[in-house]
Amino acid sequence: MNKNLTSKIILVAVLVAVGAWTLFPPGEKLKPGIDLAGGTSLIYEIDTHNLKESEKKNLSANMIVVLRRRIDPANIQNLIWRPLGNTRFEIQMPLASAEARQRRNEYGQAEAALLARNLSPAKIMRSLEKPAQERSDLFESFAQGDPNRIEILDNLAKVHDEYTTLKNSRDELYGNLQTAETSMTSAGLDLDQVNSNKNDWAKLGEQELATSLKEFTDVNASLVLLTGYVKTYAEWSTIANQLLAKKIQYKDARGTIDQLNLSRDQLNVCLETPKKREGKIDELKADFPDRVAEIDKVVATYDSYSPYRGRVDDPMDLRRMLKGAGILEFRILPTRDHPEVDPDLMASYEARLIEKGPKYAPDTRYEWHEIENIEEWKTTSAIVAPFGGKFYVLASNQDEETMLRGNWKLQRANPSQDDTGRRAIGPLTFSSLILSVT
Repeated sequence: MNKNLTSKIILVAVLVAVGAWTLFPPGEKLKPGIDLAGGTSLIYEIDTHNLKESEKKNLSANMIVVLRRRIDPANIQNLIWRPLGNTRFEIQMPLASAEARQRRNEYGQAEAALLARNLSPAKIMRSLEKPAQERSDLFESFAQGDPNRIEILDNLAKVHDEYTTLKNSRDELYGNLQTAETSMTSAGLDLDQVNSNKNDWAKLGEQELATSLKEFTDVNASLVLLTGYVKTYAEWSTIANQLLAKKIQYKDARGTIDQLNLSRDQLNVCLETPKKREGKIDELKADFPDRVAEIDKVVATYDSYSPYRGRVDDPMDLRRMLKGAGILEFRILPTRDHPEVDPDLMASYEARLIEKGPKYAPDTRYEWHEIENIEEWKTTSAIVAPFGGKFYVLASNQDEETMLRGNWKLQRANPSQDDTGRRAIGPLTFSSLILSVT
């Protein structure tokens, strides 16, 4: 036989063997298409309100490019994307194999059983109403001997007690004010005039107040009644302002309850990070010693499911990923060099992100958002921290510093440049305002 032919046959045999070995077992490595395995077809229609006919040309094909880059950039999920005209498109998703679905279900059940052991915030809040000793005993059982958890619970109890005391004082003083107003009306005092002056009177010292009230009424009984009313109002006003500040502190303290629990983000980082995986799982068991059996079960079922696992295994996965695509929101970012930004507070947000992940780290003031490409991130003074191999930036969550989904709509956007000559988008035309952003 020709030597060249023999070498070619050997080469072909080797390549076939390598290919077969790479694809073995085929049930794990190959996903059949929707025509063989069945599956789901999702059809979406693009909102083209206010668009000209010329702007609708190839709109669905362009939208597919953008969404595909976000959801399946490597084109490995076996998704079929098809434009249906200019304004509609279809995504076909083949059904996973029976074994893959079974292993996914086993992993989902194990994960749900583990996370079900998390403490209910409502249960912790109810414990705050218990007598001191009973509350302390409940805190010990919640904390599982962890001093950090005890500190979180003790701080929550302290802020709760202070908030409750202020609230009761405010309500009691308000009742006294109502009673005094009834008495003043009976004494013939003009309540409208009293209300229009009480804020100014409440700021006066003892002597100045006496002089001002004598000018308002010269009846001694009415003067005594009015003086008591103004002093009560001044006390009520002070406590009401303290209560507003304490209410924010109380909301933040309640938000720390999530730090007592195991988050799904925290669990996924332990399972999906090959480097030092065993060490991370051991740390998880040390943090939650009462859940060692459940953690072992999750690890075992995850490892069994992992060879079959894809980023998009279920239609609900795909729908969740598409739901957030194209949502435009604006949030102000706190920066390290701003005089009103507390460095210690920012450090606490970073620590919470690194420990628990982006879902459980935010509160009423700030929340974390993923940075799509850290290499292109230019805002060096922003608060940026890593979690699970990704980077997140801290953004405002306060009404006056956000523009979220609501009764406004993006009408038009055009390419532009910022002051330094970099590419930018702007102006952005909305239903009620115009902004230019980098």
